Amino acid sequence: MMMMMMKNPITLLTFVLLFSTVTVLAQSGNFSPKECCFEFFSTRLRKDKVVNFKNTDTRCAKEGVLFTMKNGAKFCVDPSEQWVKNIIKAKLKLQTE
Repeated sequence: MMMMMMKNPITLLTFVLLFSTVTVLAQSGNFSPKECCFEFFSTRLRKDKVVNFKNTDTRCAKEGVLFTMKNGAKFCVDPSEQWVKNIIKAKLKLQTE
């Protein structure tokens, strides 16, 4: 089979490029999201304890927001909850000031 591939350099080149692309994608982790929320923390968190937030990847099964607290703890929260929206709004306002 290798001899046949060597006789057709276009086939060989295509194979090498395809293999290297798949290898790079697999190593970079582009096949699946790194952080998803499978359950939401339902207790209201204190706004002054939240230092950062980020939305989960759009490829996740559930849309979620990840709050990072002052002590480094991370909580997945439901972005449709009003208390979550209020914290995000407050944090965005602080970023623009």
